Amino acid sequence: MSVFLEIADYYAVADAAFAAVEQQAFQNDEDTAFDQAGVARQHNDQAYFLYLFSRFEAAVNTASQTLLAQQRASTVTWSERRIWQAWARVQVREIAFLSKVEVLTDKGGQDYATIKNYYEGRNTIAHG
Repeated sequence: MSVFLEIADYYAVADAAFAAVEQQAFQNDEDTAFDQAGVARQHNDQAYFLYLFSRFEAAVNTASQTLLAQQRASTVTWSERRIWQAWARVQVREIAFLSKVEVLTDKGGQDYATIKNYYEGRNTIAHG
């Protein structure tokens, strides 16, 4: 089972628990408890999103490192090889995340736009 599916399974269990607390508070007409459960559920959602995104970032790093090794070994012209030589001077984790996504996806495509949107959401959650 992939780490993403495992995280989704754990999230489902936690979310169901928060839903049960919210439902109980609703049935008991406890507005404060209902609101607190909603806030806790939102924090849980954000925590799981950040954890999932951190696993995605690790996958992007691995794919970038693989691509870097392949491109450095290729015999393409210098103009096509120069980014790979520049990247070889630093650790992959030091390269900006969206720069790595740019070389793995079409920057003008939907995949890049979706990842960029999620990355912006990740930054909003992580940095307030």
